[in-house]
This record gives sequence, structure tokens and C-alpha cells, in this order.
Amino acid sequence: MESLAQLELCQRLYKLHFQLLLLFQSYCKLIGQVHEVSSMPELLNMSRELSDLKKHLKEASAVIAADPLYSEGAWSEPTFTSTEAAIQSMLECLKNNELGKALRQIRECRSLWPNDIFGSSSDDEVQTLLNIYFRHQTLGQTGTYALVGSNQSLTEICTKLMELNMEIRDMIRRAQSYRVLTTFLPDSSVSGTSL
Repeated sequence: MESLAQLELCQRLYKLHFQLLLLFQSYCKLIGQVHEVSSMPELLNMSRELSDLKKHLKEASAVIAADPLYSEGAWSEPTFTSTEAAIQSMLECLKNNELGKALRQIRECRSLWPNDIFGSSSDDEVQTLLNIYFRHQTLGQTGTYALVGSNQSLTEICTKLMELNMEIRDMIRRAQSYRVLTTFLPDSSVSGTSL
């Protein structure tokens, strides 16, 4: 009975993995359509600008994490009177390439206004700053978009998922054939009878 339960679990895992593959393929198609639309002249693509900013913010975040001088209480930050003033200050820091200062400010704002536009302490600081920057840059504009993500090829990921799906399917088929064989083999624990 335990082997039947394991086989059932494997079959369900295969179905779940196949659904994940279909979802990822749909995502790839969506990204492809976005790239097609991006060639339209009336659209503004901020992907490169935000990708560069993300890279630089990640580097600044790593420097802050590695340097004990950047610890939480080491810098005296101005206490902001409003979220608007804080956003303006962060945007100025981002424009002036003071990325470490912007990261420290987002931390202060999260303590002043938890779960507001600045997110919570569990949210990624870099992503929050990117969202604030993008919103500010696109105020009152239509047709602006940005795709910021990994540089790994989506087709490569899709191919790997398909290969893994085929391997799982083959393992399930082998397990099913073993189950069929064991049901037809005589039970070795039964002792022979004599007449």
C-alpha cells in the first residue's frame, strides 16, 4: 500500500510540474508580446535605466552590509515630516547617485511609517526604491513600461523545465511497470506445500 501511495504522489507531482511548465510557457509568451509591443514608437521603455539602477543599488546594499560604519545607528538621518518629503529626498539621492543614503532613508521611513508606500522591513529595499523611482518618473504619462528581472534566457529555463518534466514522466512509467510486475510475481514469503 505504501508503494501505491508513493506512486500516486509521484503522479500528482508530475501533474503539478506540468502545470508549472504550462504557466511558465504562458509567461514566456506574455514577455514576448511585451517585447513586440515595445517596438512601438509611442511607448517609452525604461527597462535599461531601471536595470542599471537596480544593479547599482544592489552593489550599494552589499557595501552597506559589509561595512560596520553603515550600521543602523551610525548615520544621523533627518526625521522626515511627511511621506512626500521623504520620497522627494530619496528621489534626489537616486538622481545624485547617493544610493547608500537612499537605502538608509528607506530604512528610516519604514520605521516611521511601517507598511506604507515604503513597505515593511521584510520587503526588498532595492525593489521598493525602484518602485518609487518608476512611479515618480511616470507620473502623468501613459505608455511607459519597464521589465526588470534576471538576464537568464527564458527559452533556456523553459527547455530545462521540459527536460525535467520528461524525466519525471519516465520515472513514473518505470514505477508503474514495477508495480505491474510485482503484482504478477509469486509471493516469496509463502512456503511451498507438499502433497
